[in-house]
Amino acid sequence: MFTGEFPDLLDIWPFGQDNIYVVGKDGVPQNYDGEFWTPIRTNNTNPLMGLWAANENDIYAVGIGGVVLHYNGKDWITIETGSFDSLNAAYGYDSDNLFVFGVGGRVLFWNGKNWEYREPNTIHDLFGFWGEDINQIHAIGGEGIYRFYDGKTFQRKEELTDEEHSLYGIWGTHAKSVYAVGSHGTIQHFDGEEWRPMESGTKEYLLSVWGTSDTNIYAVGDMSTILHYDGKQWSPMDSGTDNYLTKVRGLAEDDIYACGENGCVIRYDGKEWTDWSLSASGDF
Repeated sequence: MFTGEFPDLLDIWPFGQDNIYVVGKDGVPQNYDGEFWTPIRTNNTNPLMGLWAANENDIYAVGIGGVVLHYNGKDWITIETGSFDSLNAAYGYDSDNLFVFGVGGRVLFWNGKNWEYREPNTIHDLFGFWGEDINQIHAIGGEGIYRFYDGKTFQRKEELTDEEHSLYGIWGTHAKSVYAVGSHGTIQHFDGEEWRPMESGTKEYLLSVWGTSDTNIYAVGDMSTILHYDGKQWSPMDSGTDNYLTKVRGLAEDDIYACGENGCVIRYDGKEWTDWSLSASGDF
């Protein structure tokens, strides 16, 4: 399942410094309460790839084999969607508007009552969704695949990269400023009219991107890579770890989190990244 002492983590969802969730290859959600990381036992044994939450009492985790777990404020319950296609991520707007998506272009939508299949017009793996609202969502994935959801259908668009490059993470400040990151240091920016490549300064795989504004954006990836964008250029940061990083999310300019290999969790306080890993519980 994993080779380190702790599980490789694939997604992180912070609500505050005393309430953080992570999931990963061992299939066990873990919660940080401000002092310790606690594993949460469920009936799931499949690797969990992604998290999304409407609030602290409405959290979804998705993963291999089409598994969907839902936390209702008390228990983690397995949700039957009718699909066994592996899921890479979840993305939503509220409790009644949620997409789960993954391998082979599988997309399911939760409308608050039941799960609906949505045709993505691709058979490529999907890794990331982002949109200012549910009627304008950018979808990216393997081999540079790009689709645009207009609230009804996923429109076919030209791929953002050649087939040797895949896109793994996407985030935006608003409808006219969206960033996508991927393999070989790929970063693309959408200005409301077209996508253009940005110079990243690295050839490492970039797996996730998140920020607070167009002058404060973070991208993370392989070889403990962290890049920061200040509105003018992307620059490397000292991550303070040797682990590869899979996801970055935050709450404010001085409260940003990333997770990755071997139980790695790091936090940025506006000045430096510090170790909040599973192995470091109670030490900070």
